[in-house]
Amino acid sequence: MNNNGNENQKVYTFYYDESEHSRKINQKTIQAGNYSNNFIAVIIGYSNWRKSDIEQKFNNFKDKYQSRLVNNNEFKSTSVKLKYGFASINKHNLSFLSDFLDLVDEDILLYFSVLNKIEYITNQIFNKYENSLLINMDNLRYSISKSVSLYKPQNVIEAVYNDGDIVGELKKFFQERIKANNSNIILKERENSMFNDLVVILDDCNKDFKIDWEYTISFDGFKKYIDENEIKKYQLILDKEGDKNEDSKTLVAARKMNIKNVIEDDSKNHIGIQIADLIAGIISKFIKMLEENIAYKNIKEATSKKLLPKEWFSINNNQLVLYKKLCKLITQLNNSWFKSYSGNYADNLVQFLSLLNYFNKYENYQDYREIGLEMHAEYYNTLVVTTLENYYSTMGSKLPINPITVDDGIYYNQRGAKCYIDWTKHDFLKIPSSESGKVYIVLSVGFFGNMEQPNITVEYNNQIECYLLPLELLNWAINCVSISNMVSNIFPSQVKFGVVNNRYYAEII
Repeated sequence: MNNNGNENQKVYTFYYDESEHSRKINQKTIQAGNYSNNFIAVIIGYSNWRKSDIEQKFNNFKDKYQSRLVNNNEFKSTSVKLKYGFASINKHNLSFLSDFLDLVDEDILLYFSVLNKIEYITNQIFNKYENSLLINMDNLRYSISKSVSLYKPQNVIEAVYNDGDIVGELKKFFQERIKANNSNIILKERENSMFNDLVVILDDCNKDFKIDWEYTISFDGFKKYIDENEIKKYQLILDKEGDKNEDSKTLVAARKMNIKNVIEDDSKNHIGIQIADLIAGIISKFIKMLEENIAYKNIKEATSKKLLPKEWFSINNNQLVLYKKLCKLITQLNNSWFKSYSGNYADNLVQFLSLLNYFNKYENYQDYREIGLEMHAEYYNTLVVTTLENYYSTMGSKLPINPITVDDGIYYNQRGAKCYIDWTKHDFLKIPSSESGKVYIVLSVGFFGNMEQPNITVEYNNQIECYLLPLELLNWAINCVSISNMVSNIFPSQVKFGVVNNRYYAEII
């Protein structure tokens, strides 16, 4: 009996639902009043061992709020209005959301993705362009996604569906923005610099592209999530939509990403999908309303700083407690590196997470009330700007960032080599004291400590090992990392190491 229980703890069932899932992106959907620039996907899961208890709690919750149930005996988040976040909700919705958030405890795993639809189109336009020493295309793609999402230029949106004229309209839009920004160049200097680069690159870009939204990137993040959490046995159940006799685009995308044991079914048959639907609705409403409240309404407004309206911060004690509960679910509970996932353009996700973190930092309502509403808006804006700057800096790095698990002072780096927390335990790379040197297959170059000690990961005799490099090669290691950051990772490569005039050298072959 106990053995079966232990085995069931290792088997998970995950449930998928989504929000703002326009099947096609066209002028009509973009201009629709309920259109969002972002596609939200939520996947929740729990072990089969805890399935019965979790679903019984949710059924009790449904019994308590039976009057809110609609078609198929399910809740829908449409009745919850979040014009100014939780400041807008009445006591009935507050009670409903508070009880719901109490249901989602440490036994429930959460993954969610926030993907910008304009970024997807931008990637299609520039799909053949790579980073170079002169142009960082990732930053340029980000800038296009950000500016179109923020300014919503009508000419660009209309041109998306007019025989590929979007390139010319984008160029025209950026030229107009450069001219408008000159009225406040101190605030907009960085933006103008990027827009000038975009005007140049748009003169020679891919005009033959097809817009057809795909869902694979959501599952790319989910794969990373289950790998990070070392979940081997699982099933994924999708909310079935569309023709019941055809595989949905979502199912096709999941299979394309090699997600195993994936099926789709009606949400009425699965409590997990209903939980995922409510979470997706909450995230989607926050992100959409934050985006609408921060977006520029006209060119004149775009040349000055835009703050979140003070109404967002006019909350009572119960609403502050609700923010803390949501913050716990989104940012703290079963936290993982890939718990949230986004493309290069993650501004709306950052705004949402920053809002939760901002409210959560106050110990109590009395501390919160000591600050005026206008200053709350300023402080929140500062938090968002700082977080975005850190994100933008991280985005400039082309080296992959993956989480590591430390066990007894040992972890494995991104290339699979064993590493020691106490890096002095590593051996130095064997370098012959001759000019002819020795060639190694180098997988990566990096540092231990605060750039104290250069290291190298090599493949040798079918083994992957991490070695220390002589300090004389520190500048060489720094140059390798810098080039990888600016352009693309230059490893794996063959590298010859040797000694010339009593000094170590390294040469990429």
